[in-house]
Amino acid sequence: MNKICFNALLVILSFFSGGIHAQNATIQPVSVIDPGKTAEQKARDTVNEEYISALENTSPKDLTLLKDLLNKGADVHATNKHGWSLLHEAAFQGDTMLILLCIKNNLPVNGTSTTESSKTTPLYWAEHNKHPDAEKLLLQNGATFGIADGNGEQEYETGNKYIGNFLNGEKSGQGVFYYADSSRYEGNWEKDEKSGNGVYYWRNGDKYEGQFEHNVLSGKGTFYYASGNRYEGEWKDSYMNGFGHFFWKNSDEYEGYYEKGEKSGEGTFNWATCDRYVGHYDHNKQSGKGSFYFENGDIYEGDWKDDMENGTGTFHWTSGHTYTGQFVNNELTGQGTCFWANGEKYEGAYEKNVRTGKGKYYWTNKDKYFGNFKNNMRSGKGTYYYADGDAYEGEWKNDQKNGEGTFYWKGGDKYEGHFENDTKNGYGTYIITSKKAKRRISYCPKCKTYKGTWENGIKSGKGDCYDKKGTLIYSGEFAKDKPKEAYPGIHKS
Repeated sequence: MNKICFNALLVILSFFSGGIHAQNATIQPVSVIDPGKTAEQKARDTVNEEYISALENTSPKDLTLLKDLLNKGADVHATNKHGWSLLHEAAFQGDTMLILLCIKNNLPVNGTSTTESSKTTPLYWAEHNKHPDAEKLLLQNGATFGIADGNGEQEYETGNKYIGNFLNGEKSGQGVFYYADSSRYEGNWEKDEKSGNGVYYWRNGDKYEGQFEHNVLSGKGTFYYASGNRYEGEWKDSYMNGFGHFFWKNSDEYEGYYEKGEKSGEGTFNWATCDRYVGHYDHNKQSGKGSFYFENGDIYEGDWKDDMENGTGTFHWTSGHTYTGQFVNNELTGQGTCFWANGEKYEGAYEKNVRTGKGKYYWTNKDKYFGNFKNNMRSGKGTYYYADGDAYEGEWKNDQKNGEGTFYWKGGDKYEGHFENDTKNGYGTYIITSKKAKRRISYCPKCKTYKGTWENGIKSGKGDCYDKKGTLIYSGEFAKDKPKEAYPGIHKS
């Protein structure tokens, strides 16, 4: 075969060969063009996915799983959504064997993580959670706390920001913390906590200036309210606690003790109206022993409950009279004694500031009354003792003799019967027994006993007259105190 024929044959063969390859290319499997991931690679991906998932919610039980996944080829440098590596988790849990495994796998001992609070290293969490063996192991392998000592600045995922001093990776010394809600703290820090003197500014305009402990208001400090009120004194767990002085915008003032933000214990409250309370408080209310000085000069000294006079106490009026006894809800209720400036005195029961019930009333002229009262007046049964020796025992209404009763004169004379508006009215018996009595039964000579009806203090209607021996000397009608018939009319048996 000559050269020309050979070359022609090559062209023909190459043409058919190209056609065959082109035809075969359309039916070749994809793996020939793009082989994709091998079964080994896919298995490794699955291991890594399990590894990262375990890192997201790590517990001591999960640490064993993580070790096993590392042995299966998991990427030791993988991190969870917060940027925590396995070494962070090992330090957080204090697992020294896992720490050694991480270091053996060349995991950086000073790798920092971005969390909700700060950028931290594994050593920070070992120290923070008090795992001394883990801390020692990390330090031996060149670990640091991740934030240099001295002044620095740190931003947080929450939008907060800190500018100030650090020590061993923690806020320590003077610094300013800016909160995302526009509040801020300026002052001293210790181990990442507000501690010592500082100033806290709230977004609503409130401000606290004083001492802090473990991030809360504790010690002595002043709170300036945006409303214009102010508190100066002691604090505990962010509550007013201990001795303090509260100033209201309207010029009211309280100086005394607090417990968990409430007035509790001894204190003094001065109102802008010039009223003043000095005494005990319980849950923000006047309760216990205390004295109230009213603007008008009145004074109450005694027991309190729920901001009101309750219990036993003494009330002094500027008028000069005084009450000592029981109170209920700011009112005289119960047993008590009242002294008037003019020398009069009452001992007995009160109900809602009025004499009601049994009691004793003493007048300066030596008269006295022992008995029932209603609405500050003698009502019901009672006895009135006159200074001259006379007495009345019986029924009363509206400070007057009303109903059945007996009036005794000093010499022994008496009237026993019905009264109306302080005078003899109705049926009654009038007896004169004293020999020297100036009284007599008018218009009835020798009559020592009258039994009959009365009207406005004089004999009126049917009546009988008896002499000193009890003998009936007249029986008949009376009008305007006088017998209507001839007197005396003696009836012999």
